[in-house]
Amino acid sequence: MTLKSYAFGLALAVSLPLLAHAEDPAPGPANTTIALKYWLEFAKQGNAAAQYGLGYRYANGQGVEQDDGQAVDWYQKAADQGNAQAQYALAYMYASGRGVDADQKQANDWYLKSAQRGNADAQYAIGYSYANGRGMDADNKQAINWYQKSAVQGQAQAQYALGYMYANGFGVQQDAAIAVTWYRKSADQGRADAQYALGYIYESGQGITADQAAAIDWYRKAADQGDGQGLYALGYAYANGKGVERNDAEAYSWYKRAAEKGRPDAQYAVGYSLANGLGVEKDYRQALQWYRKSADQGRSDAEYALGYLYANGHGVKVDDPTAVRWYRKSATQGDAQGEYALAYMYAGGRGVARDYHTAFEWYGKSAAQGHAEAQYALGYMYDNGQATTADKAAAADWYRKAADQNNPQGQYALAYLYYHGDGVPKDYAQAADLFRKAAGQGDARAEYGLGYLYYNGYGVAKDTAIAAEWFNKAAAKGLPEAQHGLSYMEANGDGPIPDLGPSGEGRTSGKNTGGSSGWAVFHLLMALLP
Repeated sequence: MTLKSYAFGLALAVSLPLLAHAEDPAPGPANTTIALKYWLEFAKQGNAAAQYGLGYRYANGQGVEQDDGQAVDWYQKAADQGNAQAQYALAYMYASGRGVDADQKQANDWYLKSAQRGNADAQYAIGYSYANGRGMDADNKQAINWYQKSAVQGQAQAQYALGYMYANGFGVQQDAAIAVTWYRKSADQGRADAQYALGYIYESGQGITADQAAAIDWYRKAADQGDGQGLYALGYAYANGKGVERNDAEAYSWYKRAAEKGRPDAQYAVGYSLANGLGVEKDYRQALQWYRKSADQGRSDAEYALGYLYANGHGVKVDDPTAVRWYRKSATQGDAQGEYALAYMYAGGRGVARDYHTAFEWYGKSAAQGHAEAQYALGYMYDNGQATTADKAAAADWYRKAADQNNPQGQYALAYLYYHGDGVPKDYAQAADLFRKAAGQGDARAEYGLGYLYYNGYGVAKDTAIAAEWFNKAAAKGLPEAQHGLSYMEANGDGPIPDLGPSGEGRTSGKNTGGSSGWAVFHLLMALLP
């Protein structure tokens, strides 16, 4: 299989994090220099600040046994007097279900009261609730309003969230420059998610001039705090030489750290590195373990990769039923590789009863997503009437899609149709062009076909020397037709080779969509690259 669009540098996109942390900042500390007895005395006298302070001590077990119920009672007393800190703290307890039953609507009511009194954390929290429809109808304009109030007071979460809203045009006109300004304010306060977001904007050049060096700087700041996104992004940069010199060992190191934090994309990348010996000694057993961690989190490419290891006995004994199970998980998520592999198993009767109709269905799903090998396989089924009415024109269409992606099987098969005029007008020149493309990728049948055309002057100027060169290439790969052609040339000089067609029996043996002979593409499949 040729990997093409699954190439290492393209398969995993770096993505922005969620809007903001769902966890609201904890209530700010009370003044711990004041003795507990004074907090208690003033609180009983109705002093709101003391009531808040006493509630904080109970919530955090400072000088008293930790007691969320007592904390809520004292927060409530202070909140009822309009103390903004206590109102925020009470909202936090309702949102967290601490000392009271969790009640986001109640939490929002108290967040709003506190926010209206200017509490920056509450302003952020109510903004987040509006942005995410948390206990209320989503309203991005209201979210922007409250984020803005909080951000100008220096609340780092709100600064990050405001940057995100501007970066994506949520509730406000999209403006990358303003987004960068707010991200930077948050990042300068040490927020790792903002540091990562800045790195992403500089890497992608979204609305600003791309700057890979700046991207790496910000990713590294996030990674140095142990941020999973930053760790993964650095691994991706080293794997692809983006802003740094390509270094597979460095990539593996960063991926591993991100994977250990439970990121499924990084777990997959670690598995791929181990399976292919990139930056680390090849180890299929360890690769399988990391693929499984990623697959258990529902990542479809990891599910496909697990299926591949079981189908080919890498790190485990060959186990076709288990391979089919993982391929099916991947395929049902719409993964084109998983769909193709599952179709192959049905076509070959590996791990399941042979079923060309089901194979045809899954090949079709994969082919529709642009998977070149599936497009070729679907063309083959139309060409030979497997699970469908034979249709040479439809076969040519699917072969062409595969050929346009530089798939040598598709190029060869389409050339064969042009040679015979099946489903397309007979055109030796087109056949020669397609044979040449496939031959350039080492396809023995295409090498023979091109030699045949040169020997007979079909679509190209007759040239027995060039014909012999191509026959020799194919014969060296063990193709019987080419060996026969060379023998015929030696015995008959310039006499024409009998018109067996450009591949004779090779066409049939070379396009088996499910068996183990001829169509060896399955054995060349590699796990998808990160």
